[in-house]
Amino acid sequence: MYKSYYYLNRLTLELSNILAGKRIANIFSQEKDRLIIQLDDQDELYLEISVNHSDPYINLRNKFSRAKKNTIGFFSELVNNKIKEVLIASDDRIIKIVTDFGDLFFAIRGKHTNIFFNSNILSSFKNETKDNLTLFKQEFETKFFHNSFNIPDPDVIEGKSIAEIRQKYRFIGREIENEVNIRKSENDIESDILLTVLQDIFTKNAAVYTNENTGEIHVGFNSLKIYSMFERQLFDSTIKAFNYFLIKRYQYEEKNNKLKKIISYIDRELKKNASRLNNLQIVIEKGSQEEEYNKIANLLLINLNKIHSGISEMEIDDIYSSGSKIKIKLDSKLSPQKNVDRYFEKSRDSKINFEKSSNLFLSAKNEFERLKSYQIQIEKNPTLEEINLIMKELKIKDDEKQTFNEDIESKFKHYLIEKKYHVFVGKDSVNNDLLTTRFAKQNDFWFHARSVSGSHVILRVENTKDVVPKSILKKVASLAAYHSKAKTAGVVPVSYTLKKYVFKRKGQPAGQVSLLKEEVLLVKPEIPVDSEYLTE
Repeated sequence: MYKSYYYLNRLTLELSNILAGKRIANIFSQEKDRLIIQLDDQDELYLEISVNHSDPYINLRNKFSRAKKNTIGFFSELVNNKIKEVLIASDDRIIKIVTDFGDLFFAIRGKHTNIFFNSNILSSFKNETKDNLTLFKQEFETKFFHNSFNIPDPDVIEGKSIAEIRQKYRFIGREIENEVNIRKSENDIESDILLTVLQDIFTKNAAVYTNENTGEIHVGFNSLKIYSMFERQLFDSTIKAFNYFLIKRYQYEEKNNKLKKIISYIDRELKKNASRLNNLQIVIEKGSQEEEYNKIANLLLINLNKIHSGISEMEIDDIYSSGSKIKIKLDSKLSPQKNVDRYFEKSRDSKINFEKSSNLFLSAKNEFERLKSYQIQIEKNPTLEEINLIMKELKIKDDEKQTFNEDIESKFKHYLIEKKYHVFVGKDSVNNDLLTTRFAKQNDFWFHARSVSGSHVILRVENTKDVVPKSILKKVASLAAYHSKAKTAGVVPVSYTLKKYVFKRKGQPAGQVSLLKEEVLLVKPEIPVDSEYLTE
């Protein structure tokens, strides 16, 4: 209700009593839509005026912390002049602050809501065109301003409906019409109810109405029926009520913003964990191929003298299966002994991967259940203190940059090596650009397979003081080789450098970058055994 004419009418009466005779010490702004008038008073009074078109208000505060920089002064001619009185237009939401030197006008006009200073010429807080200033000046000169409570003449409105009355008195807001409609019964006269409502606004205590479950909050006056379903707190002045309203509203907004972050985080992590559980379940159900690869390696070892270099497949007797034949695929680029070693290595890797997948499945399942428990807590309308605790336990940082990084992070393939090192892989040329130019930090490591097309790969460096082991760099390089056109090669050269040495020239195609310096690792294209695939 704080935007309504009659709330402002009641407020101006209180402001006039307090501000009359006070000297203006300073007028400044440190936000584009808010002006502060500092009063030379032992109580440290500050008149705060918001010209935000969706949240216009005028308020009196006891304290205000002025920034040490980025503040600008306004209407300097008024400094050291005294306020005489505070008035309101008889038919509009325009508040007039009369001083010894000139008048300040606070006009609520949608997107044209503004503060004007009228002395010899009219100037404004927010920029206005010359034509608009002329129109506003003419309007202010024709308006009648008063310092009384503006109740319509009972004889003029007698017997009329609230809709008819609002046609004549357009400053009577929708909230007051709703209040009249709620109060009336079948035989009531709406004009009489309106007069009662206005009298209540004029005489009753100010009130703040809240709903802790929904975070909805309103400021108004005692006995208003439109807020009867809300909890009510009474105040002996509209100024005290509105200051409480601002604090409470900020708390609700803070709570809702944090809830949104938690919900977004939990939803995102639940999807990641569900995907992880499904992938691990497939590995577990498939079982370990340790014995199969070990069998093939032993068969090749037995028939080592029959393996010729350069062949990609051979058929030999399977002595473990009643002498039946078995076809074994070989790497034509490897020697016979290297092919044997390759299958023994696959056997070891399969065993390790199966055991690791089983352990990871249990930990992922526990994490999934933990997230679900937080989801249940959130649904029970937690307090702000409980929300802060949940954010701390989930390690959710409360800043916009973190939110941006979390949102953009989900666009890449994500691996976790040794449960510590986060690796992000681009999906295509455009995605590679996003990964390298927007997501990667200056001291992250950047990887790419040399001389072939492939994904950009980023190793996130959380703490620049920690030295990344060479073994980790090799594992990330293996991932980069695996996510390239050379993934089937035996050994692949991979370039790596710090992100700060990677730049994009003007006109370079998507996914193409230039390096100021680089080092090269020769690695086998593979997904490291001790890596965890977190998300697509």
